[in-house]
Amino acid sequence: MVKVIEMTDPKVDALIARQFGRTPILVQLPTVFALVAPATRQGARLLDRCKKRLPGKHYGVLVGELSRFLGLSTGTALTDYVLNPARSGRLRQFEEDLSGTFLRTPVNRPLRPSKMICEGTIQGLLIDGVLQEKMRLMEALTAHLPDKLLGAEHGHYCAPIASSCNISGHPEGSITDFETALAFARNRGVKLMLTHGPTGEAGSNPILGVAGDRVETFRDGPGVNRKRRVLEGWLDHALAEASDLALPLNRSEAMMDPLAVAQMG
Repeated sequence: MVKVIEMTDPKVDALIARQFGRTPILVQLPTVFALVAPATRQGARLLDRCKKRLPGKHYGVLVGELSRFLGLSTGTALTDYVLNPARSGRLRQFEEDLSGTFLRTPVNRPLRPSKMICEGTIQGLLIDGVLQEKMRLMEALTAHLPDKLLGAEHGHYCAPIASSCNISGHPEGSITDFETALAFARNRGVKLMLTHGPTGEAGSNPILGVAGDRVETFRDGPGVNRKRRVLEGWLDHALAEASDLALPLNRSEAMMDPLAVAQMG
């Protein structure tokens, strides 16, 4: 039997704590349904088994603490710009601007084989609101579990790993409607389903990444063109700051800065 519960229900945290790491948890994202599990070897096995995962696949994460996620790629212009301690508002603004987007970013420390890292990169879905709160809870729960997928060299980073709610390689792709997601959960032994209102524009989240001085699109999805333009704006400012070319902004120039736009709006 699948327990279906709204993420804002007062009882949901206790249910998450009881089920997390036992079976995958089915989560309603704004545009698609996803399976999540702890970022441990056991969590990866749970997802592999539930999805009949094809070999050679890696898992993204649902980002609870954005600063910890970006901390995996310090030394890049964009990360250092967003995490600049003298500009504390940038982190929150970046999170709001790119919510609903997978960000693919390089991992800058020595690597070992991991279900989370593919060719030196990791990708995480930026989220906000109650969904972000529940991912922070899952990350805190994972902190106490053994056999994390990332070790001390990456600060034992352990945001929950996630994948689309479907059988790996299924021709119909990701599941975007409630009834089909619930049927999948019943068929695949999932015990807990977290919901949060109606879904928006259906489809898998876009995947964007930065390669040098340009933004790349690795997967289309709802709002991908707008989000790409937003990320390009952030990257432009990051590169300018990194090269010491940025001058003090007057009011008209500040209107082009993503954070300044939000503050003036």
